[in-house]
Amino acid sequence: MLKRTYQSPLFNCFLIFFLGLIMIGEHYAAHIPSWLVIDPMVLGIPILIIIAVIPFYNRRNPEDKIKPSIIPMELREEDEGMQWLTFKAARKVYIFYAFAIPLGIALTAYLNHVPYFSIILLAVMGIVQYLIYWMQMKKFQ
Repeated sequence: MLKRTYQSPLFNCFLIFFLGLIMIGEHYAAHIPSWLVIDPMVLGIPILIIIAVIPFYNRRNPEDKIKPSIIPMELREEDEGMQWLTFKAARKVYIFYAFAIPLGIALTAYLNHVPYFSIILLAVMGIVQYLIYWMQMKKFQ
C-alpha cells in the first residue's frame, strides 16, 4: 500500500501543490491573503512520518522494498507492456512541455507584476505533468 502511494502520480501532485503554497506563503506573504499563508510543518511533518514508516514497511515486505533511487518511482518498467505505457505517457508529457514552456515564458514576461507567478506556473506545470502521466496510465490499465 505504501509503495503504491509513493508510485501514485496523485501523491506527487499533492506534494507539488502544497510545496508551491508553502513557498508562496514563506516568500510572498505580504502579497497574498493571510489565510493562504501555510506553516511549512504542515507538509514537513507528514513527509517525516512517511519517511519514518519506510524502514518498517521494508522489514514487513522484504520482497517489495522501497529503495531510494534517482529514477522516479512512476517509471515501473517491469515488462515490455509497461515500457510501452511509460513511453506513451512520457511522450505526452514531453509534448505538453514543448507547448507549456514557451507559453510560460511569455506569461511570466507579461505578468511580471505578480511576484509569485513563477512559483504558481512551475507548480501548475508539475501538477499537469503528473496528471497527464496518471491519465495515460489509467487509460490502459
